[in-house]
Amino acid sequence: MNDMKIILLDQNTANQIAAGEVVEKPASVAKELMENALDAGAKAIELEIAEGGIKYLRVTDDGSGMSPKDARLSVARHATSKIKSSSDLVDIDTLGFRGEALPSIASVSRFTLLTRVADSELATQITLTGGEKEEILETGGRIGTSVIVEDLFFNVPARRKFLRTDSTEGRYINEMVGKLALTRPDVKFILTNNGRQVVNTPGNGDLADTVAAIYGFKTREDLLPVNYQSDNIKVTGYIGKPSLIKSSRQWQTVIVNRRVINSRFLSRALDHAYQSQLPKNGYPFTVLNIELSGSAIDVNVHPQKSEIRFSDEQGVYRVVYRAISKALEVPLQTNAGETEKPVLPTVAAPPAVYRLNFEEEKRPVFKYTDKLPERQFQVREEAALYDGRKIAVDDFLAARETMMADTVLSQARSDVQAEGGVAAIWPLGQIDRMYVAAQSDDCLYIIDQHAAHERIMYDRLSAAKKDIPAQQLLVPIFVELAPDDLDLIMSCREVFFGLCFDLEEAGPDVLRINSIPADIDTGELEAFIREALRFIVEMKKPDAAELRHEFIAMASCKAAIKAGQTLNMREMKELIADLMKTAHPFTCPHGRPAILSFPSQELFRLFKRT
Repeated sequence: MNDMKIILLDQNTANQIAAGEVVEKPASVAKELMENALDAGAKAIELEIAEGGIKYLRVTDDGSGMSPKDARLSVARHATSKIKSSSDLVDIDTLGFRGEALPSIASVSRFTLLTRVADSELATQITLTGGEKEEILETGGRIGTSVIVEDLFFNVPARRKFLRTDSTEGRYINEMVGKLALTRPDVKFILTNNGRQVVNTPGNGDLADTVAAIYGFKTREDLLPVNYQSDNIKVTGYIGKPSLIKSSRQWQTVIVNRRVINSRFLSRALDHAYQSQLPKNGYPFTVLNIELSGSAIDVNVHPQKSEIRFSDEQGVYRVVYRAISKALEVPLQTNAGETEKPVLPTVAAPPAVYRLNFEEEKRPVFKYTDKLPERQFQVREEAALYDGRKIAVDDFLAARETMMADTVLSQARSDVQAEGGVAAIWPLGQIDRMYVAAQSDDCLYIIDQHAAHERIMYDRLSAAKKDIPAQQLLVPIFVELAPDDLDLIMSCREVFFGLCFDLEEAGPDVLRINSIPADIDTGELEAFIREALRFIVEMKKPDAAELRHEFIAMASCKAAIKAGQTLNMREMKELIADLMKTAHPFTCPHGRPAILSFPSQELFRLFKRT
């Protein structure tokens, strides 16, 4: 048996081990330093980074600063001004409290601390390399603290190789600064990335102004205020209208006692409150501030303090759910000054192109308009007049078999000839402005007009390859995006260009669009760009072929005929003819049915005919 010797690790090695938990990436460094600045009472915090914060990162604040003695202690592990004993952990009101951040950061970087308090004429500067003190001196400096971190993980190459690209690490920092700024709208935050200012919040205390500074001024128009209190829990902030949806939870910020946290059960509360008002893959914009007693939570759970425990999860869930539900039920002002709940928009009922009427001879005849040839009709769920009384359309259809002997309908075939051996198909009419009813000699067809046109557009764009028709915009269209979203779009610029999108950066958060595919409606353009962002985020590292497929499918969906759109007979004929020319007419590019067929034999069986 080998002799085992237990030794006490030296302070610097212990700091490097701690750094593995506290300092995950440059964004972790920036977060710890900026939280220290907030705890020091800063009203303005400036962060400057170069090469994703790996090469250079500087945080400067106008907080209280530190005396020479405190400055020396600040780089020692477990030295903190936030707590004095374990009893203070029960009710923590500061962001930092462990005393690990500065020594952990200094142990894996070239570190410089410059700080000065108001009653001192000189500032204290401490320089460390890999955690080893090199120089402590007095120098000039303004009130507050400035920390410079260079060559992060230079002495821990195993950690450095796990960092992402400079642009990705910069994007993480951008997102972190935005969320931190939302916790303190009364503090001015400035982020400069490689010499370009990408975040600049007003610091005027108005949360809506801060949201607008981070996510764009158009976002502010779609915000709903949240203000609810129950069971000693207060929930304030903003949520997005159901129309303001995002492709991921990146634009959702949950703040508990001024601390940004991640919480699955609070995310579920948010999803349940919105219920069916959002599409399956959509996430609402959210900035929620939850205030409750410090003794009701435990923040000493995770080294990065991104997770907390609640003593009563169900109680917090109920309050958050009610707060969001109440915000979504904002009353509308009526002419009489009273209020009523808003009614969610629904697709309007289609106009009755044909009404089923019974004339004096008490037998059915079909009334036609001049716009549509005979044999086409739309059945609408309304009563038909028969012998002075109303009967439901369903009753009429049930009796239709006996009536048909007295009804003469002329057949108006179109010149649509299907390919691949399929019989000629001619349209009968529209159903609920969503489906086209058509038939051949021995089959009834129901066609989803949106899915069918989506398939047509997809095949057309796919076949065009580099010859996709483009339209040059006389006036460029500008779309406001978060800076990190803009970087994502520009990283795939060549793929967009292959689809006839000419895109340029017009500012730190503005995308300029000079040309688009001819089949894309300019009114759908912003929705298309934001949907493209979702694909890029979800596919992580998509190649050009994957992006091209997804973008073509998306462009086809945005350009296709919409459900609820009225079609005339000529348009229905063209839709059927174009659908029959595609390679896969029975499904849309996403796999949903585009056309359903009901052969005569199937109809005989359904109607119990022999």
